[in-house]
Amino acid sequence: MTQKLDIGNFSAGEVGKQLNIGLLGFKMAVNDSITVFNLVDGVVDEFHDESGTDEGEGSNDTYCSTNDNYINSVTTPSSISAGFTTTTVTEADTSVAGANPYGNGYYRCGPTPSAQATCATKRKGSAATFGTFTVPTGMTSANIQVWGAGGGSTNKSCNSGGGGGYAEGTLAVTASQVLYVSAGEGGYAGYASPSPGPDGIGPNAGGYISFFGGGEGGGGTGSGGGGLAGVLSVTDNNLDSAPEAYVIAGAGGGAGYGGGSQSPKPAIGGTAGAGGGLVGESGSGGGTQVNETVYAGGGGDQEQGGFGGDLNNPNISEAPQADQRGHNAPGVTGSPYANRSGGLFHGGEGHSFSGGGGSGYYGGGGGGFGGTGSPITIVDAGGGGGSSYYGHPQITSGSTEAGTSVSGGGTTQPNYVSGTNEGFTAPHSPLVPGEEGYVLITGTATTTTTSSTTIVSNAFTAGSAPTTSRIVVFQENVGSVTLNSDIVAAISRDGGSNFTNVTLADEGYVTGSSGQRILAGVATVSGQPSGTSMRWKLTLANNQSKIHGVSLSWA
Repeated sequence: MTQKLDIGNFSAGEVGKQLNIGLLGFKMAVNDSITVFNLVDGVVDEFHDESGTDEGEGSNDTYCSTNDNYINSVTTPSSISAGFTTTTVTEADTSVAGANPYGNGYYRCGPTPSAQATCATKRKGSAATFGTFTVPTGMTSANIQVWGAGGGSTNKSCNSGGGGGYAEGTLAVTASQVLYVSAGEGGYAGYASPSPGPDGIGPNAGGYISFFGGGEGGGGTGSGGGGLAGVLSVTDNNLDSAPEAYVIAGAGGGAGYGGGSQSPKPAIGGTAGAGGGLVGESGSGGGTQVNETVYAGGGGDQEQGGFGGDLNNPNISEAPQADQRGHNAPGVTGSPYANRSGGLFHGGEGHSFSGGGGSGYYGGGGGGFGGTGSPITIVDAGGGGGSSYYGHPQITSGSTEAGTSVSGGGTTQPNYVSGTNEGFTAPHSPLVPGEEGYVLITGTATTTTTSSTTIVSNAFTAGSAPTTSRIVVFQENVGSVTLNSDIVAAISRDGGSNFTNVTLADEGYVTGSSGQRILAGVATVSGQPSGTSMRWKLTLANNQSKIHGVSLSWA
């Protein structure tokens, strides 16, 4: 659509009038959705498309159709794929590995410094830490996949550690945001002999606790539950409330050493429960339930930890259950054989020779102990699995998949890493802990680079050879732009063979004190070869700038 407005001849001293006419032309073009607005002695191009510019003459002139502007930058998408084990990362640009060498058991001692100090002696080796992921520029969502850790097994036939669960979800993120990552340490294996070695396997293996929050195996022969696997908003020292978790995958429980029956309870083995799903599996084949009615530890769910396995020995008293951190909190009194329920982010402690609960959003309960001697038959039950979680309000498209027995959930996912997420079928030689969990964060980041850009208009015919010409530019800063250096305007009357630079002046903003501003200037073009083919040219460099429209008039 073309409209004409006769603005007459002008001199350099009438620049204010011509600025107003240029602005009027812009207003009319915008109101009437006109891309190129032709005047008798001028033209207004209020960019709705690229029809007013010569793409063959320009260079790196990137047009953004969404916002109707030219910009002197190139945005390049790049794929992000950051995988985490307990001590390694797959890419170092965004990620820092945690510190958790093999054999480094860790007690989750409570949120206060005094509680941490009380349990410091329970740490084996150097202090463990979470890994970190720093959101890169241009990344607005992070796809999170978490495979939970497997629980430990024993060297007794059929007493296997539970596989970890699986959870995923998409998190809304902002550049420079830090996500804290725990990949989930496999539960430690219980073993009657030989003496403990540097890897923590031996009679005292039950005293080792998987970082973070894996339930302790009982006595030395009970296996530990897997540690916490997930992506969180805070470090482990501050982790004590549900909103601090984004995505969690439940860990498998640890196996008990024995099995058998104890009237009136049914026969039960020492196999541990797998990590959830939204509900972890209870130990020893007890199904997916929280309140276990036999000796095995129950599975955690979305509201509470799995209950500790039953006691049925008149010589053993059960410890108070008020403290839901179980072994994680100092000062709990009661029999050393007393069971512990799981709680938020931790599994429960197993009875003597029984398995610990797997960590999770809510951890599984520790396995129960039936005792010895006639008429009692030994029952050393497995711990329950922890629950998975994706319920944070900033998470979308969340889902879970429960493990099954020693098999982990999510093993058919395309990004699954072999050698993670599962327990081991007992007896296993050599005896090893349950497999570690794994965390994968993927997404798309953008890298923006400034380019040297030239935008050249099409040729517009003047009625006669002009001697002066005025340009008005609607420009928006992205970076800090210096006029007549980072943005240079020029005018031609001979079709672009020769150009004369214009000294631009800042005439203020279109509205308010920010956004688009008006840049204007006049050039004497009489020194160019005579002609009536008018063009404008803008050269952009160094700092980013958006050009929303250009008006050119002549006389």
